[in-house]
Amino acid sequence: MSVDEQYQIHLQQLKHKEPGFVETIYALGNGHLGVRASNPLQGNSPAYPGSPGLFINGFYDLTPITYGEAYFGYARNNQTICELPDPRYLIFSVDGVRSDETPYQIEMIDKTWDMASGLLLETFHVTTPTAKEFTLTLESFASQAERHLYVIRYDIRTLNFSGSVTVIKQHAYVNQQIARDNTDMRRAQRGNTLLQTYLPAAAPTMRISTQKSQLSLLMTMQYLGSDPRVQLNAHADVPNYEIQLQLTPERSAQFSFGYSLGEIHNQLSFEVNQARYIEKSLARLAGESFSSLFAASAARTRQFWQDSDVIIEGDPILQKGIRFNLYHLYQAAGRDHSTDIPAKGLTGAGYEGHYFWDTEMYMLPFFIYTQPQIAKALLGYRYATLAEAGQRAREMAIKSGVLFPWRTINGEEASAYFPAGTAQIHINADIAYATDQYIRATADTDFLVSAGFELILETARFWLAYGNYADHGPQAGHFVINRVTGPDEYTALIDNNYYTNRMAQHNLRLAVKYAAELKQLAPDKLAELAVTDAELAAFKKAAANMYLPYDARHQIKLQDDNALNRPRFDLKNEPATNFPLLLHYHPLVLYRYQVNKQADTLMSDFLFPLDQDEAQLRRDYDYYEGITTHDSSLSRAIFSILANRIHDPDKAQAYFLDTALTDLTDLQGNSEDGIHAANMGGSWLSLIYGFAGMHYGTDGLTFAPQLPAGWFRLSFKIKYRGRQIDIDINQKTATFNLLSGAPLTLYCGPEACDLSQKMPVTVDIKHA
Repeated sequence: MSVDEQYQIHLQQLKHKEPGFVETIYALGNGHLGVRASNPLQGNSPAYPGSPGLFINGFYDLTPITYGEAYFGYARNNQTICELPDPRYLIFSVDGVRSDETPYQIEMIDKTWDMASGLLLETFHVTTPTAKEFTLTLESFASQAERHLYVIRYDIRTLNFSGSVTVIKQHAYVNQQIARDNTDMRRAQRGNTLLQTYLPAAAPTMRISTQKSQLSLLMTMQYLGSDPRVQLNAHADVPNYEIQLQLTPERSAQFSFGYSLGEIHNQLSFEVNQARYIEKSLARLAGESFSSLFAASAARTRQFWQDSDVIIEGDPILQKGIRFNLYHLYQAAGRDHSTDIPAKGLTGAGYEGHYFWDTEMYMLPFFIYTQPQIAKALLGYRYATLAEAGQRAREMAIKSGVLFPWRTINGEEASAYFPAGTAQIHINADIAYATDQYIRATADTDFLVSAGFELILETARFWLAYGNYADHGPQAGHFVINRVTGPDEYTALIDNNYYTNRMAQHNLRLAVKYAAELKQLAPDKLAELAVTDAELAAFKKAAANMYLPYDARHQIKLQDDNALNRPRFDLKNEPATNFPLLLHYHPLVLYRYQVNKQADTLMSDFLFPLDQDEAQLRRDYDYYEGITTHDSSLSRAIFSILANRIHDPDKAQAYFLDTALTDLTDLQGNSEDGIHAANMGGSWLSLIYGFAGMHYGTDGLTFAPQLPAGWFRLSFKIKYRGRQIDIDINQKTATFNLLSGAPLTLYCGPEACDLSQKMPVTVDIKHA
């Protein structure tokens, strides 16, 4: 397989070719916008299968949540990412028959996505109702150099006729009316009504506005070229480009369009600054061509791969799968400090475009170690929503600190089902953990002072206010945290969830640690945030006395106080058609049993490798593996990493295979709704934290590599404290090469590796 081939996704290599699935796989994005690879003749027509969509990260509308019994503090509004007009859409007129009035037959012939450059190449065979046939070829990309731009080039060639073809490029609709299946709660079906207004400008420029959230943005469509056949017209007050072509099979026609998707503004700001926003939107495309815009984007994409690529020699399918995952992560990440990573990226409306803990725990590590500026921007979104998190804490009768929402776009809680939503208060500690990971890996003290410490402090304050010291039973004298839900959503509203308590303990200790640093670095910050010695002492005491449930008989960490008092769910005899269980059982049925949707207690074992020896980890692993369904795509990556730590290479590789290929193989059966972004982050975790064994050991950054038997090589780069390090692992040795930055010492197993530039260090791998 050539190097270029290793970066390409071909239609013929996919598991199946159902339209929704294909649209997701080939979706393009850049953190600001995302475009599904839909049928270019569909637009808003229900005559074709498929689900076209243009999504802008953070552009959402509100609909009230209706409860049969609404209690105080329940989330008030659904927040749903908006589906905007498809920029791929074209209208043809042949023999007086328009494709938007009488559907043409269109067949998908081929798609090739070159991830090395970001270019998507597609070919369709089109037959008109009068039996005229032509090929339609599309080349498109979401610019990685200018995040507001999406660019597309069309090529039309007739097959069985010579004659007139009219092409119309317009967007007469703004509200997507194609029906969706609404039986799966993970899908979005809100029916928000958007408003569109065409504004006077040199190119078709549409203002798109929401009704309830009061947001607006500009969408400008610009012809990129000078062909006089391309005419700017207006039909029914809708501006459009119309192209009159005379074609023969020997002569094709080609034309390109650029889309400028502006920033999101509140409607008052838009009214005041409309002229300036239009000027900026037009300027992004002024004087540009498809080639010039693509060259700039491809250069940025090449730099991404230079910093972020992972090489696996010995399994070309996995190699392609991991690159697919990494590039989709790059396409999905908000980069403006105002947006995050939706659970489905910008590839679909699944989970309504919400942000979850997925970012901090599964995706952020990839960015921390390869694209730290993006990681900083993602944490910046959490800092930007501190005020909303503080208000949520007050609603929950917590007088100090903050409570971040379980699922959100605008910073307010959007989960209508609190047992699996607001009760997952571990998200506070997840954000603190991620903040610490970023600071440790980057040494970004400016961020620590400006935002990081406040995130850690305010989440720590929450724990003191939410938890309490117990008076009775085995918990007496300990700090306990009751009525919570851990990562496992099949077990809800429990007392002393091990993961939650351990993460809260860590959160409290981080506040103490960084307060001590700021006493030297920025003492005024401590005064500004009203940090006192008494408060820090209370943090220390709660952390030292945190209750972590453990069963001495089985010698395992307990998921919660009553975990072993529930019977086991009979997973072995459950019909395969009943998975995921959440679609076939009432929540209270699942809550009565020992059954896990995903890694929960084991998530703690993963995040704190020094908490347990290998024997303890194996006991935990064996026990919880037996009650876990992996109904969440987040689960298998953690099981793969821990299988490496207990030296079970077969399980490590099997779980990783599923993780790496979840979307390309449609493992969960719902990739049509969008990618599983957190799982994609998990595939990087499996490689770097699992097979390469990267972790913070007692002495510092440490690696414990062990490759699967069929792999010849694993190679990747990380950025660490102002340095870039190349790590190259084979079955016998690991080589560490400092590419840039000051000398440092890291560890391969117990062996210290003193690195300096141009002096690679090779270490023999000691297999267990």
